[in-house]
Amino acid sequence: MAGTIHVLDVREMLRAKQEPFQVIMSTVAGVGPEDIFELHATFRPDPLIRVLGKQGFHAAVVQEAEDHFIVQFYKEETEVPVFHLDNRGLEPPQPMVRTLEFLDGHDAVQSGELALEIWNERVPAFLLPELEERGFTYEIDDEGNGTVRVRIRKAS
Repeated sequence: MAGTIHVLDVREMLRAKQEPFQVIMSTVAGVGPEDIFELHATFRPDPLIRVLGKQGFHAAVVQEAEDHFIVQFYKEETEVPVFHLDNRGLEPPQPMVRTLEFLDGHDAVQSGELALEIWNERVPAFLLPELEERGFTYEIDDEGNGTVRVRIRKAS
């Protein structure tokens, strides 16, 4: 079951030389077992990845810019790290555009080192042939409650 993505951006705190650890940990305390904690930082926070790993969290990291790393922490056991996009509430064609932009913009997905899971309100019928054409495989899980999860990976 898809949950909620809790987003915390600590880049301004880090630039101001402030310590965001307490804010991060209080946010993590509110993350449910089906939820995702998404952290925006100015560097890859490997010490935090280790700390939260000891609490049962797995991490998926993408680098958006030289000083912008997005790390998603989640509890689900996966073969490769999984980055999540919540496309619910977006008007078509935004979910498809957003998904394809992510796939095209991240080498880790292209190389198979990272999977992508999108949360949509319906099965993305127009997206599926695009995925196949670009060499991706997918699994669809229609939860029946207005959430369809599509897990996307580079075909091996």
